Amino acid sequence: MNIKTITFVVTLLVNVSAFAHHNYRLRFDYDIDVSMEVVVTKFDWKNPHIEILVDVENDDGTITPWIMPTMTPGVANRLGINPDTLQPGDRILVTGAPARNGSNELRARTMTLADGTYYILSPQGYRQADEPNSGGMAGGMAGGMGN
Repeated sequence: MNIKTITFVVTLLVNVSAFAHHNYRLRFDYDIDVSMEVVVTKFDWKNPHIEILVDVENDDGTITPWIMPTMTPGVANRLGINPDTLQPGDRILVTGAPARNGSNELRARTMTLADGTYYILSPQGYRQADEPNSGGMAGGMAGGMGN
């Protein structure tokens, strides 16, 4: 193989894996907006994306674990989010796009802490915050949440 062929193959492989990793539109249904009151079990501050692991209480009282991928740590830092923003046991309101395959995953768009602090977690959250009745910055915690 010559250097051009090797360069082409490497470039192709890198681009395919980057597309697969970052194309959240394939994994999540952005036409559906879900809001959940959840309890944080872990705030996994890692590259390439932070994940919020949570427990969701079902109508019958059972608990189901969910995973909520968000942004990169660098972007989170610029928005005022740090590794200590969430702690296990914190109750938060999260909005986002559900997984297309029906798994317990939600691409988190926004989160509101129990004290009313509101964060946008993905680009779609900016759109949502501007929509009327979106529960955006003025919306606070739906129904209120105790600590």
